[in-house]
Amino acid sequence: MNSRTALFTLTILLGCGNLSSTFGLDWVPTQEELMRYRQSWNPPTHGTSFTSSADVSRKGQWFVRLYVQGQIGTGNFEHNTTSKATATPFSPDAVMPVAILYYGLSQHVLTGLSVSGIYWHSDNTDPDGRTSALGIGTASLIMKYRPIVQNPDSWRPSISLYSKVSLPVNRWAGTPEIPGGFTPLSRVPSSRFGSTAISEGLLFRKNLQPFRVSGNVFYTYNAPGSGSVPGETVYGGDLITTHLALEHVVNEQNGLGYLVELTTLQQLGTRLDGHPVNSSTKTFWLLGVQPGLEYTFSRYESGAKLVGAIGVMFTIAGDNDMRAIYPNISFKYFFEQP
Repeated sequence: MNSRTALFTLTILLGCGNLSSTFGLDWVPTQEELMRYRQSWNPPTHGTSFTSSADVSRKGQWFVRLYVQGQIGTGNFEHNTTSKATATPFSPDAVMPVAILYYGLSQHVLTGLSVSGIYWHSDNTDPDGRTSALGIGTASLIMKYRPIVQNPDSWRPSISLYSKVSLPVNRWAGTPEIPGGFTPLSRVPSSRFGSTAISEGLLFRKNLQPFRVSGNVFYTYNAPGSGSVPGETVYGGDLITTHLALEHVVNEQNGLGYLVELTTLQQLGTRLDGHPVNSSTKTFWLLGVQPGLEYTFSRYESGAKLVGAIGVMFTIAGDNDMRAIYPNISFKYFFEQP
């Protein structure tokens, strides 16, 4: 069943080109389509925290995102499809600040570079006897390509393809890993901390005044990594992450709005490279929900603006993984439009 899930997901993500022939859509929006969308209802707000927007910034525009997310372990879902959880033998808590610099490479392509840090504390010890550590996290290269822009006069949404390569800078810098591993539900898209990962995704977004509806699906392959035992090579299962979000803009003038996001994370019992999975937890899944608020702190005629959002994600159900809450705060600053 897991193999079928993996193949089905990849077929969706990598076979999207068939949409152009099926629906008669070009893979580059026309200037008329772009202008129609830009003149439609689309107030400047922060938007969702974990559900990636299918829309991209304008060509030549820079913007930076700074956010901090925490993880507070509260229990463990053990081999049962339920919202109930048992107490964990240890409490893994973490704080991860992230900085992402984005640039509009064209009207249809957005690129980004992200760097994260990590602080963790656990009641359990790592192989060297540590119960906490602080250091650099991962670095990632991001590219988003929007072949279809939404039509405000129809139900057609914006659709984008997403690619991300995560590099284990923490290993190269010697940052100790959290005992038991760290695959947080709140990472977008989720990947295993301390391993090279490649993620492919499909994004959509539709504005329906005063709402925005967004969704994502990601497939992540994690390269083999080292385990807690010296010389051990760990092959974790591939990951599927999904998001569905609703944004309600209450006040267009100050960008005040509320956000509701649903997130799922599933580790499959298979890998794209065909190697058997030998991680301590072969499969798991989690379901989380996040309520949040957003606000626009400043905006200028030049296109520059500062926006922010705050929220808390709760894991409400799962199997064979940790129950946790993820408080988070995010800021985006958009520089002047060229």
